[in-house]
Parts: sequence; C-alpha cells; structure tokens
Amino acid sequence: MLTAERKRWLLDVLKSEGKLLASDLSKRLGVSEDTVRRDLRELDKAGLLQRVHGGALPRSQTSIDYTEREKESTEAKEEIGEAAARLLRPGEVVAIDGGTTPLAVAEHLPADLALTVVTHSLPAVEVLSGHPKVDCVVVGGRLIKRYRATVGIAAVDAYRMLRPDACVLGAAGVHPVGGVTIFDGEEAEVKRAMVEHAARVIVVVAGEKLGTVAPYLLIPASRITHLVTDPSASEDAVQSLRELGVEVVVA
Repeated sequence: MLTAERKRWLLDVLKSEGKLLASDLSKRLGVSEDTVRRDLRELDKAGLLQRVHGGALPRSQTSIDYTEREKESTEAKEEIGEAAARLLRPGEVVAIDGGTTPLAVAEHLPADLALTVVTHSLPAVEVLSGHPKVDCVVVGGRLIKRYRATVGIAAVDAYRMLRPDACVLGAAGVHPVGGVTIFDGEEAEVKRAMVEHAARVIVVVAGEKLGTVAPYLLIPASRITHLVTDPSASEDAVQSLRELGVEVVVA
C-alpha cells in the first residue's frame, strides 16, 4: 500500500472507529509502528487528526475566531443556552466562560434568577449588565481581542481564589478518553483555574464537538458533572460520557 493510500485508510478507520492505536494499526497494515507513527505525525500536522499517546483521535474542526463562531450553529446554541440556564439555582455563585455558547447561557438566565456571576468574557459582561438580579464580577487580565476575553496571571489568580457552585465551560472538543480540550494554551490556563474548585462543571458544546479533541487539555471527561448539547450529537458519544457518570442533557 502506498503512503497516500495508507493515510486515506487511516482516516477512514478513524472516522468509523473513533480512535487509532499505533500497535493495532501496525499489525493490520503489516508495517512497523514507526511507520504508523510517522503517518500520524504527518496527518496531525495537516490538521486531519490529533495525535495522543499511543495513537490518535478525531480533531475538532471548530474555528477559534470569535466573530466566525458567532455565526456557527446559532439555533443550537440558543437551545443549549436555555437548557443550561435551567441547571442554575437561585443564590449560586457561577463562573461563566468566554465563547459564544457560554454567552448563550448568560443570555437565557431568567429575569427573576438571582445569581452572582464571575466572568472574563466581555460579551457576557455586556449582557449581564442589564440583568436585574445578577451581580456580575468582572475578571481582569490581558484582553485577547479575537476571543473577546481576558487571559493571563491576573485572570488565573482571580479564578483560583474562587469556589463557585457551578462553572459553565465551553470547549472545542469533548472526548471520553481525550477529555475536554481547546485550541489555545493561554485560554486553557484560565479555563483550568475556573473549574479547579467548582462544585459542578457544566460543559456546553455543539453536538459536532463530541468525540473530537483539540491540542490543550482542560479536564478529564470524568470531571464533567453536566454536559448540555444538541441533537446532532452521536448516540455513541453521548452514551460513552454517560458511562463515565456525566449527566448529558440533549437540548
């Protein structure tokens, strides 16, 4: 089998089986593990999969530009936001992540729901400034314009001092083995600090992100308490998360 044919075969297997294991693939292909690992490295560089220890997983194709993400799956985000907002309880302290799907949660908080919301998301601050019952705490730091959110040591330290009842977390990928992942290392540091002491972790993602991974790990999938997604999520991906004890809500 030629190299190009082998790579196409690897991508077909990844699509059908959801993961690639180098040791297994070398036997199935009749080539060395070094050859398989080289193919996986090249496919990873091309953005076609995400290498992990021992093999590879499907790579999230989510755009990292905020203005582009605003246009993606708008109806699904509205439904996810409304469903996730129903999980929050009066009087709680809630950390809300940056990103367009967590923003939809902020937009759907009932007008009579009294909360303290802590956020580093500028769009969320703007939305919550008009909410009659929400006390909004703004996390400072260095502004990343393409995310419309703050990052850096000031943001990380602020979240590490927080003990929220719930954290509403966005992600680029959610995988039962690969965990909750995103594309940017600086943003990942802030998100990890957000969830570090959270009693509940509510992950809000479009169904297409389930079963995929991005380069930076936030938390293992078992750390998620609730995941809110849309009907496009595959049944296998949903079931795999439920087997880890995650309460999955399909909006």
